Amino acid sequence: MHQPVWKNHSLAAPLSLADNEVHIWKLFLDASPGPALELLSAGEQQHYRNLRHPRAAVRYLNTRALSRRILGAYLQQPPASLKIEIAAGGKPHLRDDPLQYNLSHSQGLGLLAVSARQALGVDLEQLRPVKYLTRIAARLFPGDDPEQPDGQNQVESQQRFFTRWTAMEARQKALGRGIFQTRVQPEQADCVHFIPEPGFIAAIATTGESPPPALKFLKPR
Repeated sequence: MHQPVWKNHSLAAPLSLADNEVHIWKLFLDASPGPALELLSAGEQQHYRNLRHPRAAVRYLNTRALSRRILGAYLQQPPASLKIEIAAGGKPHLRDDPLQYNLSHSQGLGLLAVSARQALGVDLEQLRPVKYLTRIAARLFPGDDPEQPDGQNQVESQQRFFTRWTAMEARQKALGRGIFQTRVQPEQADCVHFIPEPGFIAAIATTGESPPPALKFLKPR
């Protein structure tokens, strides 16, 4: 599976994005956020203040602040000025711009995928034991080969399960659907998997392009 090389990129200068590109940003959510609260909307600031667990609060603040800084650099707008709305299926979008983005996080790692206009979805999962993995896989992925009955705690079974899970989640998010809504079929969205960090697996799904867009992997600095 692809292990990309992540290129450091400054957010102090404007960012550009070609129509046939998708940029994927890796976010470290446990880092010290610095003076980030002022970048959030009033609603986001209130949500942050309501969080009681310190680690969860730091991760939430970093997720929202970094996302706004990155999107603001593409749009050449102040991060706090961005108007973000939530569609009926739960997918966030910019109210006043066609720029598309999607976000996923697991533990202290996050991914933000951005495209100029193409609908996309990203999902990130940490590999971990799953109770009743075989039973869950049979229900979620009917028609696939069954898991080995005694393999639910093995790394290979975890990787196979989360490969399918991230693909499902990314496709659902690309079309703005929740995981319990009508299932997006593989032919409706192209999906690429990669390993953002050891012990994690991620998928990026895109629609409306043939061939699929070029992927660029970036880290903010």
